[in-house]
Amino acid sequence: MAMQLSKGERFNISKEAPGLKKIAIALGWQVTEAGKSYEIDVSAFMLSADGKLPNDKYLIFYNNLQSCDGSVLQSISDKNNRGQENKTIYGVILEKINAEIEEITFAVTIHEADKIKANFSNIKNAFIKITNLDTGSELVRYELKENFSRETAVEFGRLYRKNGEWRFQAVGEGYQAGLQSLVDKYKSGNSNNIAPISRELTAGTAADDLQLPAWDLEVDSEPEAEHSRQTRRVQPSRINNQVNNNSRSRKIPAALLAGLGVLVLGTSVGTIALMRANETLKQAKILAVETQNAEKVTDVNLLRSFDKRLKETIAHLEKIPNFPGFGYQQARADLLKLRPSLVPVAQNLQAAESLEKAQQLAMEAAVVVQKPPHPIEVWQQSQSKWQQAIALLEVIDSRTPVYNLAQNKLSNYRANRAVISQRVAISQKAANFSNQGSLKVQKGDVPGAIANFTQALTLNPNIPQAYLGLGIATAKQGNKQQAIYNYDRALQFNPNLAEAYFGRGQAYYELGKKQQAIGDYEQAIRVNPNYGLAYLERGAIRCMLGTKSQAVADFNQAGELFLKQGDGNNYKLAQSFINDCQEPIAEAAICDYRRKIDSFGRPCGRSVNVPIIIRRKSATATSNSESTDVKSSSSVEKISPANSDSSSTRTRSRRRSKR
Repeated sequence: MAMQLSKGERFNISKEAPGLKKIAIALGWQVTEAGKSYEIDVSAFMLSADGKLPNDKYLIFYNNLQSCDGSVLQSISDKNNRGQENKTIYGVILEKINAEIEEITFAVTIHEADKIKANFSNIKNAFIKITNLDTGSELVRYELKENFSRETAVEFGRLYRKNGEWRFQAVGEGYQAGLQSLVDKYKSGNSNNIAPISRELTAGTAADDLQLPAWDLEVDSEPEAEHSRQTRRVQPSRINNQVNNNSRSRKIPAALLAGLGVLVLGTSVGTIALMRANETLKQAKILAVETQNAEKVTDVNLLRSFDKRLKETIAHLEKIPNFPGFGYQQARADLLKLRPSLVPVAQNLQAAESLEKAQQLAMEAAVVVQKPPHPIEVWQQSQSKWQQAIALLEVIDSRTPVYNLAQNKLSNYRANRAVISQRVAISQKAANFSNQGSLKVQKGDVPGAIANFTQALTLNPNIPQAYLGLGIATAKQGNKQQAIYNYDRALQFNPNLAEAYFGRGQAYYELGKKQQAIGDYEQAIRVNPNYGLAYLERGAIRCMLGTKSQAVADFNQAGELFLKQGDGNNYKLAQSFINDCQEPIAEAAICDYRRKIDSFGRPCGRSVNVPIIIRRKSATATSNSESTDVKSSSSVEKISPANSDSSSTRTRSRRRSKR
């Protein structure tokens, strides 16, 4: 059901009908007996951001039935039949509307209202509605309820663009003015306001894409009465010369109807083909002139548009038959002129697209390295983008108009690539130091490892694996607080480094902070759900804290993971932890009520303290978690708190807890 609007209300077309491309905007009304002699004109003003017409070809009215960009096409209302509804329809292709157009205002005026003493009080049941042109379904309607007793011009509504969306507003604003006054209101103050011809589409271009509904178009097949054939125009002295001084009939030209696919009585298929051939020949003449300018154009969008129009026109020229009146010889001559332009236009377009792509890559390369330091992968990514941009510029043909601009950018891009390449080399050297430190940790050379990690971080402060290695090394030295600091730094640069959470958890445990240790083991499991040692360590602390069911669940999970990973030693360790953490079954105590001493020699009713082993030595294992290990040309084993001589791999003292 169509939305009904009141004056001033708005309707978001893009939101309510996503993907809609073609719409029909119909303005209709009825006249009373007193208004039967009125001549009523409907006009559409296509306005840019400053609220003005970019040029006169964006005024769609009885002398100009189609916008120059091919996006808006006007039908014409039936003569003012007494008491009958009159209607004018605008077909609109939303995606073809020039990007400079921000608004289309639809207005209705009474011709020579001051001479005939007319106003809109004799116009009733006025409305404006928007319909999906493909399906015929009505989207929104505004019925004007106001009594315009003095007004001679009314703006019914406006189609406008906001935040990339098309919207409609019910305006219903009346004026004591005529069409010329509205033209004066919206025309640009610049007298030379003719849009570049390369941005325009000729009549008939829209005709291939836009078909107004035949039942809404009124077409006369009989000769008109003398007064209806009279033509008129907006005074050329009041508007730029782009309005055709030789005004056209207010009926739709037959050629336009043929392009719309509307059946006209007495018009044969051959006649329609002839009309289209004539339109193609007109387009060929325009392109022949524009071709000279196209060889100098650098704007990629204009080149794409011209290339498309050139190919389409050549294809249409080739289809013109060798029949009398079809202009076959002219078509052959036009083909000889236009075909040679295909290659240079294609070369210019390719060069402009290469330049555009190179500029895009350069922007990405610059953005990705903002706010250093960065890991080596980021510097390498920027280096690759600069190289791709340079390669695109290097192959641009020297005969194209963008060549000089490409050469200027090429010099700058090469300089930027050199700077980034230096950063890549430094980062690679830092990665090598970090890998050397990892090897020394595994061999037990803690001071040497710390020296290598420090060298790596001096060259590139953003190496999470180096901070992880420092954390392991300082933990081995017994400096748990310093180890925690290094793990924190590793996580600052890579919040998904499971080994850093695991190592920090071990350090917290050694400092007696069991809850914080559990929290870090949980983070390690979140990052890497297959981290068996994290389950094992968390279970050990839970067992010690008395949450034995949770501890046994952790040991079972750890055992399953170790079994899948083929880690037999740690699997056996997990099984032994399960046995150690089970609730002991205390031997029944028999009380000697005479002596009030039980069979264990204690006062009757005293509980038994049973020692439970809750932590043991864990076997050495490598976790399968994700890391940011920096790789160099040499293969270096990944280090982690689990496979270094850290707290999880040393023999832990037996701890006892009371039941």
